[in-house]
Amino acid sequence: MCQNRKAKSLAAFVTVTNYFVFHFKLLKNYIIMADKPPEDSYISVVDEEPVFFELLKWDSSQSQKQQEPRSLEKAKSPEKMVTKSKEESDPFDLSDAAFLDMYRLSKDLARNLCEELKPVMPDSIKSIEFSVESKVLAALSFYATGKYQKSIGGRSDPSITQYFVATAVMQVTEAMNDPSIIKKYIHFPHLRNEREVIKNGFYMKYGIPNVVGCVDCVHVPIARPDEDQKKHFNKSYHSKKVQIISDSRQRIMSVCSEGGGSYSHDALLARHAVTVDLVSLNNSRDLCWLLGGPHYSQKPYLMAPVPKMTKKSSMSPEKYYTNLHAQAHSAVTETIKQLKARWKCLQATSNKQFDPPTVAKMVLACCVLHNICTEHGIPPVDMTQAEERLEAMKQRVANAPASRRQEHDQLGLQARAALIQRLWAERSITTDTCPATKRRLAKKDRPPETHPVHHPEVHPHQMHDDPKRPRILMNNPYSIGVGMPPAWGHYPQH
Repeated sequence: MCQNRKAKSLAAFVTVTNYFVFHFKLLKNYIIMADKPPEDSYISVVDEEPVFFELLKWDSSQSQKQQEPRSLEKAKSPEKMVTKSKEESDPFDLSDAAFLDMYRLSKDLARNLCEELKPVMPDSIKSIEFSVESKVLAALSFYATGKYQKSIGGRSDPSITQYFVATAVMQVTEAMNDPSIIKKYIHFPHLRNEREVIKNGFYMKYGIPNVVGCVDCVHVPIARPDEDQKKHFNKSYHSKKVQIISDSRQRIMSVCSEGGGSYSHDALLARHAVTVDLVSLNNSRDLCWLLGGPHYSQKPYLMAPVPKMTKKSSMSPEKYYTNLHAQAHSAVTETIKQLKARWKCLQATSNKQFDPPTVAKMVLACCVLHNICTEHGIPPVDMTQAEERLEAMKQRVANAPASRRQEHDQLGLQARAALIQRLWAERSITTDTCPATKRRLAKKDRPPETHPVHHPEVHPHQMHDDPKRPRILMNNPYSIGVGMPPAWGHYPQH
């Protein structure tokens, strides 16, 4: 019994071995025939299935015919294929409109930015080192879209990964937060002549004197922090509360991105160094005001709107002042809108994966880029209706209504009351000489034009030949203060 079983097992083993040897020879012959087309005189080593090898011979010849191009005219040359790949791999070969739409900067501005960032760019510790241009363009693309891109300018490079884009964004953001870059593009006017230029811009455009900037705050969402959660929670979501001061040309002069979402507008302004400068200037008889929204308290250096004023309110000195104030304060609201429309990484749907310090640095980097675009006349980008509605809802929920228990400064209330009376007394001259301001006012809000205000202290022989110079008939701008000398340096010289 045992011998029979052994014999059967040995026979089965021999059969399986022969089966594999046979198929191995078949596979070997097939490989040889695939490498070298079979000829007519070809004789197979294995003669058991001649029909099978005839089929192999026919299949090999047909596959080779299909791989050959049908005609030489339709075949693409290697030179053309290489040229096309090179064009796709270089972002600067894109059209000007496509480059501007993708990176928000023109080609010349992008090259200049790369040259400025090279000295302050952090060193890379990776084995694969990319150029500064690749890193800057990857960061610009992320700032503009708020999303990671795995390619640059349509280039399909396996080394351009999401990890590379994230690393490039961090390095470029660090470089743009260098003090030399920040001071070059963002600075508050500390010199007298700089302040005069900004005052003239606000006065000529909106008719309010002594204004050195408009201030407002905006919330930028962040990831839930591990520490200081109360500090960054704004009753709805975690955010950074960014304070922005701009001039009449939508240029950002000051940014404070260190505050948490729970801070009030007054608390951020009180902590900022700009407040110290404004208090010192006003104490030295150099009137300088900021225009703030309804969330700010009235201060000697900050003019806030008169509360409880609506569109249905009848025309009065307070209503007239509120209308001019709202028009001038729209400069900073338009600045914030352009900033978030151009750099979508600051919108409510982005930055939820970054910690507070990183978001604060990204805000500064985007403000630097905003000023570069504004100075060189790059047109602003429009928000979609959905983005605009979402941003308005997020900001309204984060800010909440203005507090009714605001502590207004008494000297500030006196300064605002004097300014209100002055603007009301000059309203006829302002509407006659500033047609742009007149068009901005609604018909029911325009002051009466049939009763001009007479100034008996000004004689006809003292007037200038130009009847359109409103500063001749204006009251002393320093009458708001006490014992301040009259001067007109902050008005434009015609």
